[in-house]
Amino acid sequence: MKRAFVCILFLLVAEAFATEALRPILPPSTKANVEATVELDDDIYSFDTRVAAEFAPFTRFSLYADASFRFLSYSYEYSTEGYVHNYCNLHVNGFNETYVGMRGLIYKNIGLDWSWRLPPGEGSQLQRFHRMNIEPFTFLQFSKDLVLGTSLRYNRFLEDKNYKPGDEIGLKMSFIWKFAWNDSLNTGWKFGETALYQKRLQDSENRNLDKRYRKMDDKYSGFKMRFDISRTFNLFKLPLSLGFDYEIHKGTLFGFETGHRVGLYLQALD
Repeated sequence: MKRAFVCILFLLVAEAFATEALRPILPPSTKANVEATVELDDDIYSFDTRVAAEFAPFTRFSLYADASFRFLSYSYEYSTEGYVHNYCNLHVNGFNETYVGMRGLIYKNIGLDWSWRLPPGEGSQLQRFHRMNIEPFTFLQFSKDLVLGTSLRYNRFLEDKNYKPGDEIGLKMSFIWKFAWNDSLNTGWKFGETALYQKRLQDSENRNLDKRYRKMDDKYSGFKMRFDISRTFNLFKLPLSLGFDYEIHKGTLFGFETGHRVGLYLQALD
């Protein structure tokens, strides 16, 4: 089983392109999941398939990667101001961003998460910069069925074509709650929430321009939130979870903006 996960992991590292999903803060583990998602982002509707894998050769350390492919992406506009107008645009589809990383425990329930994001393929025209993420985290087994977690994150972008994105910091919190759980069979329900508040520290710069015109006025602060519910069962002694999740990935402190994702997934092991 472990050899199979090693092979899957290296394939994902070589070809993994994905939209970043909010991960709950948990200790390293071995698992894999497949997910179908529908997304609304800036009036663009999309359908993606996502594959993710994490492999923990030791109890205190793991490697992970995410991969997704955008099959369908379109926008539709309708206007009656002076004339009837229908507009439908089929966008370029293909692979999205690549996310690979590693997690390790430094001491008991304190650890460090490091990841790297490569620019997207043909599935997205956004976030076209390399990004390094460093995220110290801690988790607490509050009770037998409840795990709480929190982390701090720092995003550093690499300059490309004389564009320098501003650095970002963030605070993430999560919980996973098991209910109607059978310890002997390791089956039951899980409900979880992950929330991330993130802020850009300084404006990005277009260094192709004179110094006084370089700032791009793109400072922001906002949040992402993900809600997840799943049912775990055993199939030939292999733990499987069938779950549903909803994510808001473009929010502000004063309301919700476009940026909604709904997914249905199947996860093995954990």
